[in-house]
Amino acid sequence: MNSIIDYFTAHQFTAGVCIFVAILIIYFLFKKVMKLALLLILVMIMLTGYAYFKESGRMPRSIQQVLQKAKEETRMAVEKGRGVYNDVMSIFDKRRKPVTDYIDKITEQDKEAAKKKKRSPWD
Repeated sequence: MNSIIDYFTAHQFTAGVCIFVAILIIYFLFKKVMKLALLLILVMIMLTGYAYFKESGRMPRSIQQVLQKAKEETRMAVEKGRGVYNDVMSIFDKRRKPVTDYIDKITEQDKEAAKKKKRSPWD
């Protein structure tokens, strides 16, 4: 073991290549595991959806209540989001005109300064 450590300390390029290869192997293994996990989650969601649509009458009441509550809370969250969006847009519209006027004023001043600066003393 000490000889391996001594070899890698003496040959740092080799150690770097080994570490790089190990990282690649771990990355590809992790990538495959993640694909498998996502595939399993997708299959479970599809099976649950199939069971819900196929036999919705046999579904326990608690699950139906949870789904109904989730629908209501989602609707309320969307309404709140629309309200916030409308508020932000109204504030933006109120502030846009003064800001654009100020920017136009500054750019006009810059254009005039550039024109004056470009004039030669013989004009």
